[in-house]
Amino acid sequence: MVALLKKKRFAPATIEGTRIEGEVYGFPLYYYVWGFIYRKSLFERLGLRPPATWAEFQQACERLKSAGVTPLALGAKSGWPAAGWFDYLNLRINGIDFHRKLLRGEARFTDARVRQVFDVWGDLLRKGYFLETTMDQEHDRVLPYLYRNHVGMALTGSFIAAKFPDAVAADMGFFAFPSYAPDMPAYEEAPLDVLVLPARGANPQARDRFLAFLAESGALRQIADADQTLSAQADAAPSTVPLGDTAAAILDGAAGLTYFFDRDAKAELVGPAFDGLRQFLKPPHDTDQAVRRIEQARRGKNGAPKARNK
Repeated sequence: MVALLKKKRFAPATIEGTRIEGEVYGFPLYYYVWGFIYRKSLFERLGLRPPATWAEFQQACERLKSAGVTPLALGAKSGWPAAGWFDYLNLRINGIDFHRKLLRGEARFTDARVRQVFDVWGDLLRKGYFLETTMDQEHDRVLPYLYRNHVGMALTGSFIAAKFPDAVAADMGFFAFPSYAPDMPAYEEAPLDVLVLPARGANPQARDRFLAFLAESGALRQIADADQTLSAQADAAPSTVPLGDTAAAILDGAAGLTYFFDRDAKAELVGPAFDGLRQFLKPPHDTDQAVRRIEQARRGKNGAPKARNK
């Protein structure tokens, strides 16, 4: 299958995302990137531009707050939206190699580098930058607050554009998670959806014809457009979906990709980590409690539940 994927110009990152110990186990369909959504008209009114650095991000939060707009919103009921924050802060502060090592269970969550991630996040929480109302709600419950300019920004996947009402869709913008350390490359979070078929199925000829059809017919572009995502094929036509051009530009400039906490982490770590992140969002935003709780799961001391799908 690798030969087919390369011949049909699938993005290298989407091929690598299907590998386990060097072998390809899936057929890439589409992917998307995480970043911040915002209303362009609100930023223009307040004299703001999408922040590129952490200092600019903090300044934007202060400007929004001074204008009576809560800077950030997060709907963390299901756990995974909070994991997006953890992933990006860890990537921006500590880089992709440490992030992968941590999620594989090969580094301690009590490591000073992980504590820094929670300390930086906790600083935003203690400053009152996050809307408390949506913390215990599902991820898309933040959208009405953005539409009404009660909230300035929300970290989410670009797939969220599928939920934008026509009345505001053209006014919704998207920007990459700001850099934290000037010398750290821009690693991005880009979940990848794949098709999995059994290698020893009853009709391998039909399987191969079906995969060839997907790769050659333009079907992947249609699937991606319907799901407000980006085709896994590198030579697909420019996206026509909301946020598509910006999302594609972020991916094109990425130094490397991760595929999201619950896809990259050991399964037994995911549930306890999500619980720990949700607990951290509540005052007093205790770093020590959060890292110890997740570290306990990494060591296998609490009968951790299996991973949850998002």
